[in-house]
Amino acid sequence: MTIYNVLAPPARAGTAEPDPARFVFVKEGFCWPAFYMTAIWLVSRRMWLVLMFYAAAVIALFLLVAGMPPPPASAALVLFAILVGMEANNLRRWTLESRGYRFLGLAQGERVDDAELRFFANWQNRTESPAPARPLRPAPIAPPEPATVIGLFPSPGEGR
Repeated sequence: MTIYNVLAPPARAGTAEPDPARFVFVKEGFCWPAFYMTAIWLVSRRMWLVLMFYAAAVIALFLLVAGMPPPPASAALVLFAILVGMEANNLRRWTLESRGYRFLGLAQGERVDDAELRFFANWQNRTESPAPARPLRPAPIAPPEPATVIGLFPSPGEGR
């Protein structure tokens, strides 16, 4: 089963809670579309800042491997693509949180549709938390009792 992070968008003006139709489910784990076609995936997800950093990293990597023989250069490019695929969903979650989305919980399912069904079934059946209890007043602090002295002096303060 796959685990999905559920993120809620900021509430629109005049509403108390966000629209459940706008919730985003971000998969945990490797992102194959980001591995194969990173730039297209970033543009389709509107991750502009990440796209700029990706472009800068790709340019730097190409400059770095320009003088290398083909096998190590290809290996470096493939390793970079694997790294992007591993971190793509984390970067998507970071981008959404920077836009004001907030983490609601986790959902589990074979596909995103199953995870949505499970999440919304539990979300609608959630019980409202009871009103917080009144804060308790702290008990008055009693003065400390005189310490029992064990040792050479018969009472506290003697022998100073």
